[in-house]
Amino acid sequence: MKSMQEIEIERYHDKIVEDVAALVEKYRKIMDWDIPENDEELADKLIFEAVQKALDEVKNNQ
Repeated sequence: MKSMQEIEIERYHDKIVEDVAALVEKYRKIMDWDIPENDEELADKLIFEAVQKALDEVKNNQ
């Protein structure tokens, strides 16, 4: 049986995905503005790595 916390977080899953996608898109736009010849594939890789690193830091500081 799932805990109340598991049920609750499942309710917010789609919103969390939406928020993370918006964060990634925010930094894509910033990189496009700041780097005229931006390599989008490399930029995405770097953004995802930075987001993962940030998530890890937040998780480890809880």
